[in-house]
Order: sequence, then structure tokens, then C-alpha cells
Amino acid sequence: MIKLLKKFAKDESGAAIVEYGLALLVVGSIAAGGFSYLGTQTNNNVLGACDTLGSATC
Repeated sequence: MIKLLKKFAKDESGAAIVEYGLALLVVGSIAAGGFSYLGTQTNNNVLGACDTLGSATC
């Protein structure tokens, strides 16, 4: 039983998966924030162009 616990304590393969998961979470959060910001800015630019052109179809 003690050998099994020592082997389990030395095994770090699960830690790598957790680290990759956390890195993916951080990258995904940054990407989602960036896409949200770009979407808002694009919408503002399109609405500004519509106002400038005086188009009623926007």
C-alpha cells in the first residue's frame, strides 16, 4: 500500500493535463475578449459609415 502511494505521489502525468487545460482557458478567455472588442468596434464603424452616408437601410 505504501509503495502504491509513493508511486502515485511521483506520477506527474495528470499535472501536465491540468496545466494544458489552464493554458487553454487563458488563451480562450483572451480570444473571446478580443473578438468581443473587435465586434463592438466593427459595429460602431459600420453605424458611423451609415450615418455619414445617410443611408436608411443600415
